[in-house]
Amino acid sequence: MTETLQIIEGLMALMWTLLRVGAVIMIVPVFGAMYVPARIRIGIAVVIAFALVQAGHQSPMPEPLSPAGLLAIARELLIGFSIGFVLKLAIDSALLAGQLVSTGMGLSFATVVDPGQGGVPLLGRLYLIVATLLLLATNAHLTLIALVAQSFELMPIGSGGLGAAEARLVVEFVSLMFAGALHLALPAIISILMVNVAFGVVSRAAPTLNLFAVGFPVTLMMGFVIMALSFRSQGAVWSGQLEAAFGTIGRLVGGP
Repeated sequence: MTETLQIIEGLMALMWTLLRVGAVIMIVPVFGAMYVPARIRIGIAVVIAFALVQAGHQSPMPEPLSPAGLLAIARELLIGFSIGFVLKLAIDSALLAGQLVSTGMGLSFATVVDPGQGGVPLLGRLYLIVATLLLLATNAHLTLIALVAQSFELMPIGSGGLGAAEARLVVEFVSLMFAGALHLALPAIISILMVNVAFGVVSRAAPTLNLFAVGFPVTLMMGFVIMALSFRSQGAVWSGQLEAAFGTIGRLVGGP
């Protein structure tokens, strides 16, 4: 009888830990992508929750189907979704940067169908791939798991959910996403703007010149050249985005 109770308590502790961890995995980049099978995502969430179960089960919890238990479940899911959403915003700035560059280059009509994002600009998909590779290369996914483990210490299960101050942190981080996207796209935007100004002067000097036939290939080529050159200097921007995201997540769960 004692062993059965211990097994039940262990399963309940795993369930409560899995709520927060599963919410993070379902929305965070890479792991939460739609092209990742649901079984893989569930398996990753269970493995991480099993590793963190001792940190997550801090105090006796109410019955899951009771009003207090349903409220606790909602709190854990909200905490997990908020953690994953902040990191998702940091990576999704690549899509916005690609949209800005695509509009300037005349490639805004070139989109690809992404099951998780819908119609995505072609260059936005390129920026997103680069951002994802940098996220994995810098072990940001391990840092995320460490922050999730820290969240159980700073914000134990059943201790309360996110308040207005934490919600404000998430809203404020949206501005950092737009700033990061602008930093990524600014070199290409300025270069394309200079090309357009130059063609404006040419059109005044030679009104009969077919600018669409001449300007579009030149603008396209200039955009790709500037993109190839600017990729080398974008590491600092991505590092700043990830550091800001992890800093926001740390403050979100009650860290300094």
